[in-house]
Amino acid sequence: MNAIELKGLTKLYQKKPAIHQVDLSVAKGEIFGFIGPNGAGKSTTIKTMLNFIYPSAGTARLLGMDSVKEAKAIRQRTGYVSSDVRFYPAMTALEIFDYVAKFHQLTNSQQRIKHFIELFDIDGKKKMSELSLGNKKKVAITAGILPQPELLILDEPTNGLDPLMQHRLFEELERHNKEGMTIFLSSHDLNEIQQHAHRAAFIRQGEIITVQEVSKEKSLGKVITLIGEKIPLSLFEQIGAAIIKHQENETRLFYEGDLHRVLPLLNDPSIKDFTITNPELEDQFMALYEGGTGK
Repeated sequence: MNAIELKGLTKLYQKKPAIHQVDLSVAKGEIFGFIGPNGAGKSTTIKTMLNFIYPSAGTARLLGMDSVKEAKAIRQRTGYVSSDVRFYPAMTALEIFDYVAKFHQLTNSQQRIKHFIELFDIDGKKKMSELSLGNKKKVAITAGILPQPELLILDEPTNGLDPLMQHRLFEELERHNKEGMTIFLSSHDLNEIQQHAHRAAFIRQGEIITVQEVSKEKSLGKVITLIGEKIPLSLFEQIGAAIIKHQENETRLFYEGDLHRVLPLLNDPSIKDFTITNPELEDQFMALYEGGTGK
């Protein structure tokens, strides 16, 4: 059984799709990245699959349960941190943590609350109205992880966090993941997906473009960097290479095909030098979203 199973998930606003026919499977125990620029449909997908907004078509199953018919049971076993953090302004962090502990009927919660207060350097006595965005985000993350959910869904969790807190957050997430927690990480930060996710889905204009494995040891495709002027780039495009970046006398291409088709093209006298390397996620992102800058 998958932790998340989306089939044809669609949400229309004024008959226009915010997300369209989203198919996605996330295995239990994964850290799964969900990548896309602002406005691509990441938050809409999350809110629809959690039944915060009702789907126009399609289905979502979380932890084997239907998101519409079994929404209450799903929320008892799922943690969620929104990109847009809002709390009652008069409540303190400690009051929020105590409320979460009572709601989920947690035992020995005070020890865990103390752990997170020290880990994220939270002032538990300050009211939400007195906190910065980053400090509110730390409270929201703590409230999401505190019940130790089976599935944790994070929407742009590092927005507002300084580098030290980001490092501590991912150490904590990886620790919980090793203990069995499934983590769905929505982000436009390619580096944090590259460093921490097992697989990632790319979404653009409300549709899933591709789902790829993310591994430091294994990269899909190659990045070909060409040095020279008036290189016949159309020949590389004809065999399926995508231009990531082209400026002055340097061109970067992303290629997923058979390298034996590339080698004869490298004999062109206009090519003064070249390198072939494994891609970073950013290279794949640029090839998928832009087809290269071409500039």
